[in-house]
Amino acid sequence: MPFLVIRDKKFYYEALGKGLPLVFVHGSMNSHVSWNFQRPLSKKYRLILLDLPGHGKSDPLDEEISVELFADYVAEFVRGLGVEKMVAVGHSLGGAICIQLALNYPELLRAVVLVGTGAKLGVLPDILKALKTNFKESVEMAIGGMAFAEKADPEVVEMVKNECLKCRPEVAYSDFAACNNFDVRGKISEISFPTLIIVGIEDKLTPVKWSRYLNETISNSSLKIIESAGHMVMMEKPEELNQAIQNFLRDLQY
Repeated sequence: MPFLVIRDKKFYYEALGKGLPLVFVHGSMNSHVSWNFQRPLSKKYRLILLDLPGHGKSDPLDEEISVELFADYVAEFVRGLGVEKMVAVGHSLGGAICIQLALNYPELLRAVVLVGTGAKLGVLPDILKALKTNFKESVEMAIGGMAFAEKADPEVVEMVKNECLKCRPEVAYSDFAACNNFDVRGKISEISFPTLIIVGIEDKLTPVKWSRYLNETISNSSLKIIESAGHMVMMEKPEELNQAIQNFLRDLQY
């Protein structure tokens, strides 16, 4: 299995395809599995799907988690793979990490794709409380109750809930706490890379207005709102999301 050692910690990742490198960064409680429906993009691009520290098959960290710390590790990971310029694709917490990468490590980026995220990621107090007291209930609340559109495929909903339940409760809490502490509204206008912003119109966790704010504040950005999709838009409407990314990258390259 492919691992890369960063600061004595093993990072798990999967790489497939050739061409322009697309590095996919998952959200809270998730792993590289959340991008499985994006694998067809490997026909045109080099996809790198990673597990953040403490997630999936990657080693946990021994320090307090923050979006900025995750961005530091992802930057080291990308350099360790020998990638000089990438398109960073992030969902939710992963989107915040990609924003932080754009602010702190611009030399690594060619463009950014932000999926269901924001310049500030406030978390409902009820979710934070449930993560501390009843992990299964918190997953049901955040994923079963809020992460999907009303008519989402029940099998996909169950699949995501089961994947999230594999995450250790303390890691899940750290993820959401890191989201809750994330706020770069004062810096977001500094991003000048070509940026694609994607959001499901029924997203309750990172609502459309957050993506509109990103679009209004990042000068070189475009916004794609996907109908009949919620927070897990890359799994609910993968064909539409994949097509949006391909259209963006086609315009980027030529």
